[in-house]
Amino acid sequence: MGNKGLGKSFAIGTLFVSMSVPALELDKGQPTLALIEQGCAYGRGAMAIESAKADGLNSLRLFLQGRTSVSFSAEDRALIDQHFDQQSRDLLIKDIANDNVGAEYGPAEILGDDTCVTVRLAPQPSTELSGFDGDIEWDDSPVMSVVVIGEGSQSKELALSARQVAEQDAFRRAISQVLGAMVNSNHMQLGQQSGDGFELQEIATKSLSLEPQGMISSWNEISYQENPNGSVKLTLDVFVERQKVEDRIARLLKSLGQPSIYVSSQLPIVKNTFSNTLAELGFDLALNPAQSSLILDVKETQKVTPSGLQLELEATVLDRAGNRYGSWRNDPTLMTLPNKKGMLNELATVHLAVEDNQVALKRELQSSVQIMASRGGPIRELIISQKAVGNQGQLYQSIRNINGVSDIKPSQKGSNIVIQLRSLSDTSDLAKHIERIMRTHKSNYHSKLNVLNEYQIKVL
Repeated sequence: MGNKGLGKSFAIGTLFVSMSVPALELDKGQPTLALIEQGCAYGRGAMAIESAKADGLNSLRLFLQGRTSVSFSAEDRALIDQHFDQQSRDLLIKDIANDNVGAEYGPAEILGDDTCVTVRLAPQPSTELSGFDGDIEWDDSPVMSVVVIGEGSQSKELALSARQVAEQDAFRRAISQVLGAMVNSNHMQLGQQSGDGFELQEIATKSLSLEPQGMISSWNEISYQENPNGSVKLTLDVFVERQKVEDRIARLLKSLGQPSIYVSSQLPIVKNTFSNTLAELGFDLALNPAQSSLILDVKETQKVTPSGLQLELEATVLDRAGNRYGSWRNDPTLMTLPNKKGMLNELATVHLAVEDNQVALKRELQSSVQIMASRGGPIRELIISQKAVGNQGQLYQSIRNINGVSDIKPSQKGSNIVIQLRSLSDTSDLAKHIERIMRTHKSNYHSKLNVLNEYQIKVL
């Protein structure tokens, strides 16, 4: 069946074991449900702490064996049954008996004459659970079913009811669960896409969960709860289209793993050498800054020494808005050539042919892309004609409300309004949002959208 989108932990009943009366809790703060129990032992010191751990673990063992009396709702019972099926319970009971269970222990607390320790226990991943990833059933079906909990309150800013906000929350959780399942099952590799340390999973999860609707085919409501403060909590069985998730991920990985880079340099040979080197390293090259996600701004300094000619290269990684992400420089003293015509070209070529320089440059660019993505994505531009702008304040607010859009900066360029913004969504997806906004923003004017490239949209 599906996974669960989980909120904060809360006490659901009372478990009577031995002489203590600890409260069993469900930890809903992670994708996989966990049980939390408090164990206590008389006395102080290391021996009392270990006894308290054993007491809490034993209480959880008795619960897993069905030998305790706990009272909770039907919804919570379904949660436990789904995350702790009989096979998972048997494995945990076996591991507890063999003192091989991966429980987490909280800090010791003094309660009266007792020392108490919190014990957290989650289902253990096992190769015996083939066919499952976490608790999402994995098969070749094009649609994956995920049971999630969504919570939300009315949003006047977005003109959404509490139910709609809760649904959006559930959809985001569903996409996050499915993507995690696909990664953990090795069906999709997101990490190490472009070299050591370039981890994209967290960024990809964030990007997809911000825009889930296009990947969800349908959903069924399992339960609905309206709280006294007007907020809503609901449980949905959400059906996610796996191919659409894969397609969105592929586009995101291409955008982040192979950024489009424009090389800016004074010397043609330096520009050509850097461009050729980046192409060999797997990066896409942009013909001009407007079509780039990053700009490599190279400064060349010729140094004439008593022994000959040296060349210092300093490359700064920027975006089109001037934000700085990193820098790289060579060591000019490692290479000296005679101060003759043509030697400057030779120096540039040789410096970038050095493997250590290539590795360092690639690593700096990958790090810059990751920083850019963590800040909200590459800079994109909306070029809007005066006829289409209408009320600028309302337009900016509507664009600001698009999920995943940040760092909005409007400016006037000629007769057009140019809005720079960050977005991990590609331009085609962003254009769909802009088209919907423009349709209602100025109803008496029929605007036309033109996607100029991956980073620019023109509205006429």
